[in-house]
Formats: sequence, structure tokens, C-alpha cells
Amino acid sequence: MNWLDSQHRYGAVSRALHWSMATLLILMLGTEWLAELVGMSEREAMALHKSVGVLLLGLLVTRLLWRGVNHGRLEAHAHWQWAARLGHLALYAAMLLIPVSGLLTALGSGHGVEVFGMAMIAPGAEIEWLEEAAEETHEVLANLLWLLIGGHVAASLAHQFWLRDHALKRMA
Repeated sequence: MNWLDSQHRYGAVSRALHWSMATLLILMLGTEWLAELVGMSEREAMALHKSVGVLLLGLLVTRLLWRGVNHGRLEAHAHWQWAARLGHLALYAAMLLIPVSGLLTALGSGHGVEVFGMAMIAPGAEIEWLEEAAEETHEVLANLLWLLIGGHVAASLAHQFWLRDHALKRMA
């Protein structure tokens, strides 16, 4: 098993980070639907949402550090390189700004943040303008992330079936 990426395939660490984050992102973006499906209260759903959001933020930091260690081993096609870089930059920016705006929403609400039952940010005074601005930003970015994920999936399928470069096999 190769831990590092090669010219022909993503390594085990890159694949594990990619697929675990993809799974958790789908869970996050579908929290309300999932909560209704399994009968969670709104409070339980929000606690799960906050906890997984902080976990995703930690995985993102890990992924960015790993990308720095492992950078440049797999290159995009030269004529698509700008699109790949822009797409990944947009995905990483959204994955960073969404949990930050979520944390700011929680801070503004005065409720604080617990991560899997452990206090991360203590409850405090409500800051209404912060809560409203951060919550709106959080929602807009979450909707944007759906579009970015759709674009990422479409690009992956284009690589596989149009460019025929076996991109899906490299990430499987």
C-alpha cells in the first residue's frame, strides 16, 4: 500500500481523506433530512451538525497539510490545469469558510459550541448582528458547496468517460 500519491494513483492517505470528507460533507448538507428520517430532535440534529462540522474542519486542515507534503505528484491535463486549480481552490475555500461561519453563528447566538459533548466555546451573550450575518453566510456557502460538489463530480465523470484518463480508478 502506497501512502503517498504516485503519478498514476492517489495514495492511501489522500484517498481516505477524500472519501471520509465526502461522506461527512453529504451528511452535513443533509442534516435536516437525516434528522427527520431518524426522528432526531432539532437540538440533537444541531449538536451532530456542529460536531461533524468541527471534525470536518480538522480533516480539512489535515488534508491541506497532507497536500503540502504530497503536492505535485499527480498533475491535471495541461489544458485543464487552470480549471482544476480553480475548482479545488473554490472547494477548499468553501470547506474552510462554512465551518468558520457556523462557529461565528454559534458564537453570535450565545449558545456556545459543544463538540461530541465536550464544550469548545462556552455560552455567552447574544450578538444578534453577528449571528444573522454569519448564519446567512453559512447558508449561502452551503448552497454554493452543493454546486461545487456537482461540478467536481461532473469533472470526475468527464475525466473518466470523455478524457478516458481513468481518474475515478486513481481515487478508488
